[in-house]
Amino acid sequence: MRLQFLYAALGTSLLGLCEAASIYLVGDSTMASHSASEGIQGWGVPVASGYFTIPIVNRAKSGSSARSWIRDGFWYNTKQLLKSGDYVVIELGHNDGGGPNASTQRGSVVGEGSETVKVTLANGTSEVVHTFNYYLGVMIDEAKAKGAIPIVSSATPNNPYENSATIVNSPSRFEGYAKNIAATKGVPFVSHYKSSIVLYTSLGKTTTESYFPKDHTHTNAAGAAQVAKAFIGGLKCSSAKGILANYFTSTSKAISAMC
Repeated sequence: MRLQFLYAALGTSLLGLCEAASIYLVGDSTMASHSASEGIQGWGVPVASGYFTIPIVNRAKSGSSARSWIRDGFWYNTKQLLKSGDYVVIELGHNDGGGPNASTQRGSVVGEGSETVKVTLANGTSEVVHTFNYYLGVMIDEAKAKGAIPIVSSATPNNPYENSATIVNSPSRFEGYAKNIAATKGVPFVSHYKSSIVLYTSLGKTTTESYFPKDHTHTNAAGAAQVAKAFIGGLKCSSAKGILANYFTSTSKAISAMC
């Protein structure tokens, strides 16, 4: 009887371990949660409701870049939460331009290699600034070291109909950077830029522009819901390697690939 109880308890514990995986989101304001008064919303909010059978942990930070995620401890704090079997979606790029000397103190060195630039910050301290791919590579490697599975996702497009009657498909250099570091590290890649363009093309100018009430970067809640759908569509493209498909709800399964 006691042995039977032990087997039952062990089975329950193992089941709990198998169901313990979470999806962590690493990103900027286009992914982060916002208050209703701001009039904008990140796609990480709606994607947490009804698309996956495992929990979403949205760690996105408004105003952040790959550089600031490493320098300011956002990544370190997130890394401490990871356990074996978790997933980490890394989507940055909106705040990474401008170069290492920009006053925003968040731009990376142009390029994809080991280039560095030493800068002096506003507080008088010095910082060695690396490339975007370097910072993403650190997060990928350290996530893997914790037994987690990294997924690189490219930054979403700004309003692609801005000042144009037809859709403008002009990805920034960070689209290529994200794709290349994912290939170099052998991890799944979601072109959230491309899947969003596919969706916005089908929706047309009037509908798409209604999703950008404040500026050309941030969507409202309705737009965030569409961008979340685009992320699911991007997960169904070959570069994503079928990642997370085992956790799709019926809602996600019904979404077509957007490649």
